[in-house]
Amino acid sequence: MSENKSSRRDFLRNSAAAGFTALVSGAAIADGKVFAEDYTEGKKAILMDNSLCIECQACRVACQNEYEIDIEYSFIKFNSIEKGEYPEVQYHLRRNSCMHCPDAPCIAVCPVDALSESEEGFTVIDADTCIACGRCLEICPYDVPEIGPDRMYKCDLCQHRIKEGKVPTCVDTCISYALDYGDYGDMLEKGKTRVEELRKDHPDANLYTADYIDDDFGLLLILKTDPRELDLVKNWN
Repeated sequence: MSENKSSRRDFLRNSAAAGFTALVSGAAIADGKVFAEDYTEGKKAILMDNSLCIECQACRVACQNEYEIDIEYSFIKFNSIEKGEYPEVQYHLRRNSCMHCPDAPCIAVCPVDALSESEEGFTVIDADTCIACGRCLEICPYDVPEIGPDRMYKCDLCQHRIKEGKVPTCVDTCISYALDYGDYGDMLEKGKTRVEELRKDHPDANLYTADYIDDDFGLLLILKTDPRELDLVKNWN
C-alpha cells in the first residue's frame, strides 16, 4: 500500500475515532484495535458489531478495490430494517456476506471442486476453476453467492492478506471499529461480552450464529434484534 493511501486511511480512522469515543469505549469489541498476534494458525473468525456500524460502505468499496471486481458484484452487502413508530424508531442492520459455514454445503455440491475450506476455517473459491454453474447458490442457506458469466463471487476473507499476516481489508478499513479479526475463541468471547452490554437497552441483542447454531461459523454478527427480522435463519440444517 502506498504512503498516500496509508496516510489517508489513518487520517479517516483517527478523525472518526474522535467522534466515536462514546461508542467504542467500555466493552465495545474494538478495545484499542488489539488483534491476535498470529493470524496464520488455527481457527479464525471475523466479528462484526452491527450496533457500531454506520453503513458508510467503506468496507464494501475497499473490498471491491482489493479484488478489482466489477461494480455490479459485491462480496459485502447490507440488510436493514426500521422498527417502531415516530419518534421511537430504531434502525437495525447486518452485514450480508459469506458466513463461512463449517462443513459448508456449497463445497460439497461444487462439481469442479472450486470451493474448499482454508486452514483458518474459511470457505474459499478458486475463481479460475469455477464454471459459474450456480449449484452453490441453490444450496446456500443465506443466498450469498453471486453468479457471473464465468465465475461465482463471494467473500473469501482476503486469503492473500491472511497468508501475509495481515487482517482482511474490510477490517483494516472500518472507521467505526465495528469489525475485528482473530482467533475464533477470542472473537466468540468478545462477542458474548458485547451482547451482554447491549441487552441492557436492547433485550433481543444476540450473537449470531453462536446463540442459535452449535457450530463454529467464520463470521460472527452482533445484532440488536431477532436475526429472523434481518433475513437470517435461526436453525440451519
